[in-house]
Amino acid sequence: MKLRPLAAALLGLASASDLHADSSESTASNDLELIVVSGRAEKPLKDVAGSVSVVTNDEIEQLQLNDMNQLFQYEPGVEVTGAAGSAQNILVRGMGGDRVLIIKDGMRVNEGYGANGQNDIIGRGFIEVDTLKQVEIAKGAASSLYGSDALAGIVVFTTKDANDYLEDGEQFGGAVKTGYTGITHQSHVSPTLALRTGHFEQLLHMTYRDGEEQQNFDESQNPFEIESKSLLYKAKYKLDGEDFINFTIDHWNQESTGDSADGLLHYFRGLADYGYNIKKEQSLSDKQTRAYQLRYHSETPSAFYDQLNINLYKNESEQEDEQYAQLDINAPMFGVIEIRDMWETSLYSQDTIGLLSNASKILNETHILGYGLDLEQTESQRSVHQYREVKGNSTLDVTTEKFPKNEVSRAGLFLNDEMTFANGQLTITPGVRYDWYEMDPNGAEKSDGTPFATIEESNFSFNLGALYRINSQLSAFAQYGQGFKVPAYDLAYIEHYLQPTSSYAYQILPADDLDPETSNTFELGLRGHLGPIAFSTAAFYTEYDDFLETVLINSEIMNNDDGSFSHVFEQYQYQNIDSVTIKGVELSANWYLTPAFELFANASYQRGENDTTGEYLTTISPLSGVVGASYTSAKLSSQVLLRWADRMNRVNDGKAEVPNYGAVDWTLGYQLMHKMSFNLAVNNLLNKEYVPYLNVAGWDKGSDLTINSAPRRTFSASLKYDF
Repeated sequence: MKLRPLAAALLGLASASDLHADSSESTASNDLELIVVSGRAEKPLKDVAGSVSVVTNDEIEQLQLNDMNQLFQYEPGVEVTGAAGSAQNILVRGMGGDRVLIIKDGMRVNEGYGANGQNDIIGRGFIEVDTLKQVEIAKGAASSLYGSDALAGIVVFTTKDANDYLEDGEQFGGAVKTGYTGITHQSHVSPTLALRTGHFEQLLHMTYRDGEEQQNFDESQNPFEIESKSLLYKAKYKLDGEDFINFTIDHWNQESTGDSADGLLHYFRGLADYGYNIKKEQSLSDKQTRAYQLRYHSETPSAFYDQLNINLYKNESEQEDEQYAQLDINAPMFGVIEIRDMWETSLYSQDTIGLLSNASKILNETHILGYGLDLEQTESQRSVHQYREVKGNSTLDVTTEKFPKNEVSRAGLFLNDEMTFANGQLTITPGVRYDWYEMDPNGAEKSDGTPFATIEESNFSFNLGALYRINSQLSAFAQYGQGFKVPAYDLAYIEHYLQPTSSYAYQILPADDLDPETSNTFELGLRGHLGPIAFSTAAFYTEYDDFLETVLINSEIMNNDDGSFSHVFEQYQYQNIDSVTIKGVELSANWYLTPAFELFANASYQRGENDTTGEYLTTISPLSGVVGASYTSAKLSSQVLLRWADRMNRVNDGKAEVPNYGAVDWTLGYQLMHKMSFNLAVNNLLNKEYVPYLNVAGWDKGSDLTINSAPRRTFSASLKYDF
């Protein structure tokens, strides 16, 4: 796993490894020395503080990772909820929702939308995996780098460039890749063209995928069909020296179609005994993102900087969900006998324009100054149109806004200084950032006629990292980071009424007086190599203050006019609670037995609780990790990986526990000829039936957990030709 710069996102964080050294001992040493991440300039891992996980393009191909929910299955402390085609959300050390900032090629990606901030309706995975050169995850609070939303960490996606396909002196090149993914019964093809003419480089990458939703172990679900298309175009013009201008167009679209309309029919599912019979149902979900970026990079020294990056971008994300159902109603007791056609169209859109800039300047031998200015504006809306028809006549035609169309403005200014002492043995990196934030509901009013409030906040975030080089083989680091997140539009402004069953209804009331969430992360770590063994370990403690959760504020029993029971009505509202705490330990080790053969292992332990109630957080996974072995030669490579998780019994009263499990995966890569390679992956090789905890977190005791079990044994393969 070879790491590369963190896309100008992480100043002072790093991780590294290299699997191809001349001897086992030098390989372990290089595992800690070759790769660099400082965000602005390259440096060895032994010179930086903090925890970073990385997934490279080589790993994506070798492990046959074809969807965002597969990307981090071998990374300790990082997980993804949701299956292919559905809403997906990245969790870092047990914290997800919109509390993890996601950046793609220097651009902020869309926020999610859903119950309790878990993004179960609109996800954040508008990503084509095959375009990725690498993914990096900085764990812990990092608002001193990117401001609001970096409450629990930062995920940075970096896409491929033309020079990834062109060697020195080459003018034309590219690749054609095709394959099949058994987890989603998906076929895919990805042609790539790269062109270099003088100082001008261009890349055109396209991907087409056709498959279906991920199945459970019993294959008892009726999966949606999924089709996705992606286009990535990059144009780079080299100026003097290492200076360049880069223009990017990134389009992605995914359609999911199925014979289920649960969102439209939730109220009618249990009414067949009363004469409400569902005759037809179908749905279509259309997700798309359109991103455009103009970037200027300079390494020509001036009085103000040695390196400068300026990114101007526009990112448009949209999801439209259409559902249709037909009811054959024969309910004379209610005076209803009819054929009813029903439609519901939900639209979510979020558009962001931004200017992100950063620069670094070497002041002297002991000080490297980093600074930057960020300006962003985001517009978000969510509307739902409901239409019903009987015999061609409209009986319902209503459009509602789940929250008012709003504009969010952000401005941030950051500064940090990398300082070295004791002849280079000690490096201390303090950083501070000031952020201003305003969310404007554009004069919209609540249902009671009062206006939604404009939310305006400002915040200082501080970070302090220290790294001490014990000797040439070992280094210890410590880091303190602050994070903050202004209440999101869907938590502050949502106003929602729903009657999911005939006997229960609930309402969510707006709460536009919420305080920002804040976090404080403390981390201690040790990394190094002892002969042929390279290792890294870290212990962390994070406290989230003013944490936002839904709170039940009213519960009533509603009666009919004759005094008989009608339904239970409950009212909820998002409110700040005092705090929640997450703590844990992560470790990883690589033992290079020979230049070709390696053993490796990693593990992550987390524990999270509500400090007020003492209840467990449902986003915390049990002790889990990976143990494996790999072999690499000139033409052949192979890995055996055991993914394991301990029993999850730290659950709240009345909630389901999940048994432990171990699942074996196997990969094989073979260089068929100089320009052609083949990769095969077998997931769940031993056909083990198991349920990942996050798939059923918070489910009631006694629930049928197998509905969300992991897939049975599946095969995935790809063939790639480089030219």
